[in-house]
Amino acid sequence: MDIYPAMDLLGGAIVRLREGRFGEKTVYGNDFTGTARSFADAGSEWIHVIDLEGAKTGTPCHLHIIEKLRSEGLKVQYGGGLRTEENIASALDAGAERVYAGSLPAKSPENLEELFHRFGDRLIPAIDIRSGKTAVSGWQKDGSLSPEMLLEKCKMAGFRLFLVTAVNRDGTASGPDRKMYRELRGIFPEVSLIAAGGISSLDDIRWLKGHGLAGTVLGKSLYEGTIDLKEAIREASSC
Repeated sequence: MDIYPAMDLLGGAIVRLREGRFGEKTVYGNDFTGTARSFADAGSEWIHVIDLEGAKTGTPCHLHIIEKLRSEGLKVQYGGGLRTEENIASALDAGAERVYAGSLPAKSPENLEELFHRFGDRLIPAIDIRSGKTAVSGWQKDGSLSPEMLLEKCKMAGFRLFLVTAVNRDGTASGPDRKMYRELRGIFPEVSLIAAGGISSLDDIRWLKGHGLAGTVLGKSLYEGTIDLKEAIREASSC
């Protein structure tokens, strides 16, 4: 299982929101390269960038930081504001190894095959779930498709790797939504899921790994020190 340490960007700082609410944020400074270097030193291959300003405004706002993060030896997985094919292409052109997008697949499911044909596995559909519904537009609105229907449509278009976030758990350190991931793994055993939202302990990582999750995003737990990244990577890679 892969570990993706996260960096949420808003107003020139590294922050964490609680359940995606912009009015409930904690600031963790603005040392982007130093933070990325600490992730690399702990053994991470990836950094998971959440462009919160992009998610709020609908267009990416932090593409300029991608090369700085890459210079620390990390592969960048970038999302936030990627609501057009041109936005996706610009993030990849800026150096992101992969990007993830939620609103575009959810709002234009008729274009999923075209998206997969153009970007392939460099684009990860983001299935953001709040109270059993999809959340779109920076989690500020409910989507029209159920999470299961959206995932099915993406799967039929060719996608096999998905970022699945439990919005109600994000930034809470309350543990992953085990019931939700267990159910989705049961319905879609042939695809790979990256879990996000609430992961706060090595026990959470062991549970996700044991239930077949392909990866997990760690955010608040790293910045608050409840999980040591080096230990998380060791746990995720152990047999």
